Amino acid sequence: PLTVRDLYSRYGIRIGLLADQTVSTARREFARIFRKHGLPKRIRCDNGVPFGGGGPTGLTRLSAWWIKLGIGVEFITPGKPGENGSHEQFHKIYKDEVANDPDWNTASQQRRSTAWLADYNRNRPHQSLDQQRPASWYQKSQIRLPRKVASWSYRKGWQRCWVKGNGEISWKGIRRFIGEAFVRDYVGLKPQRRGIRRVYFGPILIGE
Repeated sequence: PLTVRDLYSRYGIRIGLLADQTVSTARREFARIFRKHGLPKRIRCDNGVPFGGGGPTGLTRLSAWWIKLGIGVEFITPGKPGENGSHEQFHKIYKDEVANDPDWNTASQQRRSTAWLADYNRNRPHQSLDQQRPASWYQKSQIRLPRKVASWSYRKGWQRCWVKGNGEISWKGIRRFIGEAFVRDYVGLKPQRRGIRRVYFGPILIGE
């Protein structure tokens, strides 16, 4: 299951039983969530697939897409799930009441999970909310998911390089690996000194 909650109101936005943990599957699910609930200011997540990857930024194509949408990405410290303790507690309750005794097929389990989440939002008081229900605190974001996201543009004097499908750019006739998180978009090369460029993905410094 992919679980998404609003940290402020404790409102459960979605429990989606996905067929796999690939970036493409998760991105389709998040697109549906964003169309229904709007865009958040930030997303806090762990460092596992499909949210986090290798490299200096820790981004994947999914979390890089969030940045393109103007969403801040906040990774918890690896191996410290307590930094997302409220969500871990939510997982424990869901597992105890639903996931540990699943229905016989995915569609039935999805209906059961969705019904459980509706009850969680509407009928269960929370101590952190002064014993009120999450539904009484939650409001959808007014920031809408755009139909199309433009490629990054960069300042005058920077070199704009296209990241190919293998995560490489070509700079001065040499192929250089930048990262799979940034494929099919532009990075910006900021001159530093002779032969050295700082590489940015939008506002994010990737490296030199």
